Amino acid sequence: MYITISRLMIIALSSLGLWGVGGISFLHWTGEASCPMIGILPACYIILLGYGLILLSVLFLFKKTLMVFLIGWTPVIILALAGVIGEITSTLTCPASEIGIPKCYFSALLSIVIGCLYWYFYKQKKLIIKNKI
Repeated sequence: MYITISRLMIIALSSLGLWGVGGISFLHWTGEASCPMIGILPACYIILLGYGLILLSVLFLFKKTLMVFLIGWTPVIILALAGVIGEITSTLTCPASEIGIPKCYFSALLSIVIGCLYWYFYKQKKLIIKNKI
């Protein structure tokens, strides 16, 4: 197992994402707040699972790491960007933070940064394996 700064940053940022959406998911589960629904599933539950898969993909390095990352990251980025577009066009409302900024803005930024870091991390990992460093 090797540790890189990009890997540590992905772990920290995906943990932050888990913490943020975990709170919203709990409030939705208790009925105190509501998440937008996608069919029968609340979006916050899908995003929670996505951030969890992102975290697993960098904590435990295995053959299908990229696939697990993409399965987690893809719905997170799609839902976050849909939330941002919905907020801008006033067709969708995302849960707001304590300072009034919609949380989908934070999730979009977080998932974009995580995607860029993972791309760098994955390239680095392939280079390390190729050169057997």
